[in-house]
Amino acid sequence: MGSESYKFLLFLKEYQKNLIAFLFALFLGLAFVVYENGFAYNVLVDGVSIGVTRDVEGVKRAVEEIKKEEMQKWGDVVFDQEISFERIRVSGERVKDAREIEASLKKILSLTCKAYAIEVNGKPVAFLKSKEEAYKTLEDLKSEYKKDADKIYFKEEIKIKSKYISPTKLVEEKEALEILRKPLKEAVTYEVKENDSLWSIAREHDMYIQDILKLNPGLTENLKPGQIIYLSKEVPLVTVVTEKEVTYKEEIPFNTKFTKDDKLFVNQSKVLVEGEKGLKEIKAVVISHNGVEVKRDIKEERVLKEPVSKVVAVGSRRVSYVATGYFSYPARGTITSRFGPRWGGFHTGVDIAARYGSPIYASDGGTVIFAGWESGYGYLVKIDHHNGYVTYYGHASKLLVKVGDKVEKGQKIALVGATGHATGPHVHFEVRKNGVPIDPMRFLGR
Repeated sequence: MGSESYKFLLFLKEYQKNLIAFLFALFLGLAFVVYENGFAYNVLVDGVSIGVTRDVEGVKRAVEEIKKEEMQKWGDVVFDQEISFERIRVSGERVKDAREIEASLKKILSLTCKAYAIEVNGKPVAFLKSKEEAYKTLEDLKSEYKKDADKIYFKEEIKIKSKYISPTKLVEEKEALEILRKPLKEAVTYEVKENDSLWSIAREHDMYIQDILKLNPGLTENLKPGQIIYLSKEVPLVTVVTEKEVTYKEEIPFNTKFTKDDKLFVNQSKVLVEGEKGLKEIKAVVISHNGVEVKRDIKEERVLKEPVSKVVAVGSRRVSYVATGYFSYPARGTITSRFGPRWGGFHTGVDIAARYGSPIYASDGGTVIFAGWESGYGYLVKIDHHNGYVTYYGHASKLLVKVGDKVEKGQKIALVGATGHATGPHVHFEVRKNGVPIDPMRFLGR
């Protein structure tokens, strides 16, 4: 065999070897493909299968796309569920494509987003999208009370903390502001009814009268139906405290000094020196809660004008209440109508015309048994002289005594007026013996 034939024979043998190797490799490759086609990926959400797919990479891209879309809306987000993939052999199961798996994921997956919580005393009350929004909300709340305050802060412990929450809990700045304004507890009020008193209201609501008065500055026992009073204060969620330095002037009340005067009766007094209020300048820090003043810290006081004490002389002269048995004129004036028949009737006393507001005196010593209004007489004083006689003093403009008072002869008991049935200022004076009117002129003389 020639050399050329030998070389060709070697070539054929080598080619045969390579062909066999190629065919073997091809067989292995086809066998691998067939083997791999028998496998797929079970997509699990928190361990629960939502479908089987061979396109695991497509599903992973879909998951990232879903997350990207949510991040554009809410910022930093995380899925609440765990997504995992389990390689399994499939023999007849329905294999889904990536789009079908994506649709299922969108229905099942839930997420939480990063938010910034405004916490009041450790309790989150509002969630905002960014830290800047949370801080701005708090500053906006402060600005409602700031005005020209020197210092402003929150009474409660306020913090801003990042948390992951459901996006449904997020609020806008305006809504967060409303949440912070709302009270923890509303004020309780009561509408006064007919015949109510502070005592009855306090008893009905298991309170003390002092508590009601403290809640309602300026309230008195003089209640009116329909009046609204507070039984408890509003409790705010957030308290904005402001401090402001102020300078103002305030009156200084004067003292009253008393001195004895033996020319005045024991139940009489006379002002010798009128009191005058002083004036002082005060520097203070006004502390307010949500715009309402709750405290005033006095820092400095300077007297600009000292007060002048009021001096009052009080009577030390003892009154003789025993009747003398003789009557004197009750007023200085002119007799305009006498005792007896008059205008088709009977006049039971005498009328003494006098200047309006001039004094009416007790005609004799005794005890006041009536001091008030009586039909026809107007303002009237009756004095029992404890000897069978009672004297009447009618049409007064003002009464200076009360029932039970002991009066001395000549003591001022009322002022001349024209009350009741009267045509002008005068005193209607009666003397009654055992209840029967008699002519006063028998005792007064002409």
